Amino acid sequence: MEIQKDLTLLLVDDEQEFRRAISTALGRRGFKVWEAGSGEEALDIIGQRCPDLVVLDLKMPGMGGIETLTRVRERDASLPVIILTGHGDVDSAMAGIRLSVVDFLQKPIDIEQLAARIRALLEHGEDRPLRERSIRELMVSPEHYPKLYDDQPVTEALAVLRKAFFQPVMEGVSSGQVRSALVYDRQNNFLGLVRFIDLLKLVLMPFLEDSPYTTYFTGMFLAQCKVVGKRHLRELLGENISVDADMPLMQAVHLMVNNYLINLPVMEGGKLVGILRERDVVLEIASNARSF
Repeated sequence: MEIQKDLTLLLVDDEQEFRRAISTALGRRGFKVWEAGSGEEALDIIGQRCPDLVVLDLKMPGMGGIETLTRVRERDASLPVIILTGHGDVDSAMAGIRLSVVDFLQKPIDIEQLAARIRALLEHGEDRPLRERSIRELMVSPEHYPKLYDDQPVTEALAVLRKAFFQPVMEGVSSGQVRSALVYDRQNNFLGLVRFIDLLKLVLMPFLEDSPYTTYFTGMFLAQCKVVGKRHLRELLGENISVDADMPLMQAVHLMVNNYLINLPVMEGGKLVGILRERDVVLEIASNARSF
C-alpha cells in the first residue's frame, strides 16, 4: 500500500551514494524524498519548505547530527525525526531522546524496515517522540500477590504459594506467574518478598554450600523437606532490596540483574506500592527493540 503522494521526507546524510540509493529505493515505494548533504543544507531546506519527516544521520562532518537536530528543534518542536546511528552510540541516543526523536535505526539500514517505520509514522500517526516508560507504568499492584506474616511457619507459606501459583488468571498477572509472596510483620510493616528460590535454599543444607568436597545421595532432599516445615518465614528473609517508584527504570534493571531477582518491590514513602516483574521489563525491551 502506497502512502499519499504529497508527503515528503528529508534525508540528511553526507554520503552521496548512500543518499541516492536510499532516495531511489524510497521513491519506488511511493515516498517523495528531498536530499541534504550536511546539517547546514538541511536547515536551509527546512527554512524554505518544511518536510513531513526528517531522516537524519548522526555522524556527519561539520555540523553533526545532534547539533543539526538541536537547531531543527529551535525552529520546529514537533517535526518528526528518525535518527540513523551506529552500533552502541549510547550518548548520542540519549541526546536524541532528549531532543524528541521518534525512532532510531542502525546503519547499515534495512530499506524495508525504514520504509515500514516511515509508513507507520505518516499513515498511522505514530509520530510521538520516544519516551521511556516509568517504573510506575510497568509495575503491578501488590494485591496480585499473597500476603504472609514473618511469624508464620514455612508449611503455611508453602500452602499459600502453591494455591497462588495454580489459581485462575487474574487481571495483570498470568496463571502460573505468581512465584512470590509479600511478607509483613504483625504491625503491617512490609519486610520483603519470599520467592521460590528462597524455598529452594531452605532445603539446601549449609555444609553443601560450604564444602568443596560434598557428597550427594538419594534421600537428602526428602529428609530436609521433613525438617524445615516448622521454621518461620523471618528466617528466609534476607536484605529487602527494593526500588523507589520515581527512580529511572535502569536502576531497577541493575538491581534485578545484580541480585538475580525475578521481581522487585517498588516503594514510595516507606510503603509498598507495586511489584516490578522481570517478565514485564523483558516485554518492554522487546517492544522498544522491535523492527517494523
